[in-house]
Amino acid sequence: MSETYFEISLSDHVKPRTFQVYLEFSTSYREAAFTPESSILEEFTESEPSSLYDNNHYHEECLKCNSCGVNLTGINQKRARRFKNQILCDLHFADVALMECSDFMQLLRSFKPHSLGNAVARRKSSNTLIFLLPSQACSDEFCQEYPHNFIPAPGYWIECSRQQITTDLSNERSVRDGIDPDEIEDNQFSLSEEREFETNDVPKKKTAIEEQWEKYQCFELTSVEQETYEKYFYASEHWNYFTNDEDLGPVILSIKQETLNGRDQFRILVRAISYTVHGLIPASCVFADRYNREEVVRSLGKEVNINPPLTLGQLPDTPEELLKLDQAFIKSEVKVGVIYVREEQCTEEEILDNNENSPLFEEFLQILGDKVRLKGFDKYKGGLDTVHNLTGIYSVYTNWRGIEIMFHVSTLLPYEKHDTQKLQRKRHIGNDIVCVVFLEADKTRFNPACIKSHFLHTFILVRVSPAAQTKSPQKEVTKYEVSVVTRDEVGAYKPYLWEQSVFEKGPMFREWILTKIVNGERASYSAPKFARMQERTRSQMMEDIVTNLINHAETGQIPKPYRRGSWRPIGHMRPFSPLLDSVRDKFEDYDQLAKDFTKVFLNNTENVSLNANLFDVSFLVPGQQKQKVRFIGVRAILAVRSRVFQEMLYGIQAGFGSPQVPVAELLARPAPTLLSPQKPKSSNFLQVPDMESPRPKSVPSSPMVKRAISRLGTITAGWGRSIRKHGSNTLQSEDRKRWASSQDCSNKDAKDKDKAAEYLAVPRLSVYADAQKVDRAKLAQTEFDVIEFDPETFRILLDYLHTGSCPLTCSNIPGLICAAEHYDLPELLQACFHHAKQYLRIEIVCVMLCALENYYWRYTSANDLIDMILAFVKTRAYQLFQNPDFLTLSESMVQTIMSSRPEVAEIKKFEAMLKWANHRIKTKPTKLDPKLEFKCIMERLCNDINLYRIPPQELVRIVLPSKAIDNELILKTLMVQAKSGIYRNVDSYLEAYQENIQNQESFDY
Repeated sequence: MSETYFEISLSDHVKPRTFQVYLEFSTSYREAAFTPESSILEEFTESEPSSLYDNNHYHEECLKCNSCGVNLTGINQKRARRFKNQILCDLHFADVALMECSDFMQLLRSFKPHSLGNAVARRKSSNTLIFLLPSQACSDEFCQEYPHNFIPAPGYWIECSRQQITTDLSNERSVRDGIDPDEIEDNQFSLSEEREFETNDVPKKKTAIEEQWEKYQCFELTSVEQETYEKYFYASEHWNYFTNDEDLGPVILSIKQETLNGRDQFRILVRAISYTVHGLIPASCVFADRYNREEVVRSLGKEVNINPPLTLGQLPDTPEELLKLDQAFIKSEVKVGVIYVREEQCTEEEILDNNENSPLFEEFLQILGDKVRLKGFDKYKGGLDTVHNLTGIYSVYTNWRGIEIMFHVSTLLPYEKHDTQKLQRKRHIGNDIVCVVFLEADKTRFNPACIKSHFLHTFILVRVSPAAQTKSPQKEVTKYEVSVVTRDEVGAYKPYLWEQSVFEKGPMFREWILTKIVNGERASYSAPKFARMQERTRSQMMEDIVTNLINHAETGQIPKPYRRGSWRPIGHMRPFSPLLDSVRDKFEDYDQLAKDFTKVFLNNTENVSLNANLFDVSFLVPGQQKQKVRFIGVRAILAVRSRVFQEMLYGIQAGFGSPQVPVAELLARPAPTLLSPQKPKSSNFLQVPDMESPRPKSVPSSPMVKRAISRLGTITAGWGRSIRKHGSNTLQSEDRKRWASSQDCSNKDAKDKDKAAEYLAVPRLSVYADAQKVDRAKLAQTEFDVIEFDPETFRILLDYLHTGSCPLTCSNIPGLICAAEHYDLPELLQACFHHAKQYLRIEIVCVMLCALENYYWRYTSANDLIDMILAFVKTRAYQLFQNPDFLTLSESMVQTIMSSRPEVAEIKKFEAMLKWANHRIKTKPTKLDPKLEFKCIMERLCNDINLYRIPPQELVRIVLPSKAIDNELILKTLMVQAKSGIYRNVDSYLEAYQENIQNQESFDY
């Protein structure tokens, strides 16, 4: 991103009132031209309005719309928008932006030729293809620093780190200030002795990388196309259309309606096997009725030239399947090679022959990750042996921003002296995609072609000058000069070297190089070799999705559960007998039965009023202000589904876990005194064939409705199936499965007996042999109090028990997961954990932790969920601290987060604690003195802060004025830092400390 500052001078009579504005030119459109599968104009696909300008001064009278000339100051300042180098009002911004987005229609028209071209190109060898060099490529014609510590090799391009990206404005400034433009290059970083001299009088201007680090504490990861559907479509209203094109094969189009500044538009995502496009289309550019979705899709299909036409997919699990399709190509595990190169080492044998690490190389490995022992290592191993130490004893590993990275360090891999080719090392490093080269030399250059491998596509070279380290009179921070060389078939990737290529040892350099490594890995996936491998998997998965949609459109049947280890559903497998398969399908109409249950048994106002006669039990749950909310349910269904409800509603003590004798079987046992062998049986029985129980499946793909209904099916599993032998006074096992009607008339004389009358006195219950196990007081009770959960959680739980399905969101997961444990519902428990693991977001974490406050002391699942959240937050702590909901957490939750050692600077932790404590004092006042309460809170929270890891300038500038920590402790910390020699110029900060102590009030309460 390049920056341009406008300076406008007015005459003396104009009042020089100034505001803040920041104009930033985006190069994403130019970069998109070099990316074959990218969405055009990404900056205009956001539905949110652009942010206001800041960080530069302009005169009030000059901020006008470039199109209509309306003044954008005062109340109109909120209407100011940026488009490239123009300032526009929101109305004309929408016009111009949508005009540019209409170019996406041209991209749609070329979708089919590009898809076919990509498919043909990926089948060809890389040697026969011609790749355009990106604008970041370097050449000796324009750059004096070429070839940047590399030996140029055919088939590779070198990223330029001395590129002069200047504007006319910068040249004018340099001429005006008397600076030669040719000398601008000398102001950049370098490791040479001539550029090591720094003056203390003139402050060094921060680079774009340093400004980004101070603002965000991280760098941007390359967004892959597989993240588009989840970001823009999933979990929001959209429609998926499909077809099986004659030329392209399976094609899926996702469409969504959006509004940008009052203008209607359609967000489109079109997928084929080898090509994907995504963007926005103004409604005015579509030659169809914008209010008729089918006509819009039909028009888009004609633009893409798809045949046969697109059809709406109506399978309910299509969004989940499309999300699985994308997530199959988003890797959270990366293995990276690391090689150590010394002076005058040029060949592969010389480089891989290094066994000992220098202090500088050890220091660099500590930046990359942690040194771990491989034996017994239970995390991502990256192909290394963790049982018998066959691939070395130690390795370097890190878990960074949710991505596990295993580094194959050449000096830590097995070494055999007589193996000249060093196969034990090369077989790991040669199979990596990205390789980090640590060059500890002044005159030696690295040749990327020296290591022969079909997989290595990117080399990130980190050079340290031994001479500069030796000549330094005192211990200084190590500086690293970074260079990058990449194969021709791989495009450029951020962060770019022209922004900054020389770094000092510290957290910024670690974040930068890990971002560069992961982005290099993702950029390499577009190379033909890896694209071909992904295309085979993508083709199979898309064919299955489209086949399921076609079958559902033709027959109306939902695909059966997937077999474990196979992508194709059971419905696509050939049955042993077509007749048996059709008969089985006839009696396994679970889907219609589930729809009926969902329609009747949901807890809503309509069902309570219309179907009140179907419910025989109610629950009172305390809500807000202790007002009880009433819910209704079916006693038999709840008892069948849950052991806890069985004990609550029937009083049957089944012990822990599932009951040995289910309620359905108890209700199915007839009373031996009712059916006489001399009289014919009642014909009030239903003939139902055997039901085949569905095999257990893993959540979430397992259809819980089917399992619940199969359990309910045991109630009637044996009706009318057997005939009792005459002359036998004992019940057979098959007879015990009969469930007689509540108005049984098979033996009227037996009803006169007192014992039988006692059984028949039970309302709405069939007579059975084990009736004495039921607590009649519980059976007569129709209203129960539930105090464990809130009304919303209990309502969702009842809906799940009655219908077999319920909506899962991260906000209702905390209560629902504890309810699943309380009522012994393992399938629901597993589904909740699966959903939380897949869709956890930093925006919802605080809400979940607040909800878990009421449960974690009682339920094990709540503690497990908290552990999962803490593992998720560990690498995203800075974003969590910026979330306004962080201030709503309780003190115990804040302490839990801080004690989990989040990967964030200690000063950021302190600032978050300080912000939380001040908010707590303001919003929840107590009888104690506020200053005393503030001191007590900070003393408890600061137990998880390591003051020695806070830089001295931050201690004096932030910690000391806050009065949150005793001055003596801060002074002691500064003294320890001065003695350790970790930080420079600590004496100056001690003097600043004394000055602040004299100026501030005493910290004595």
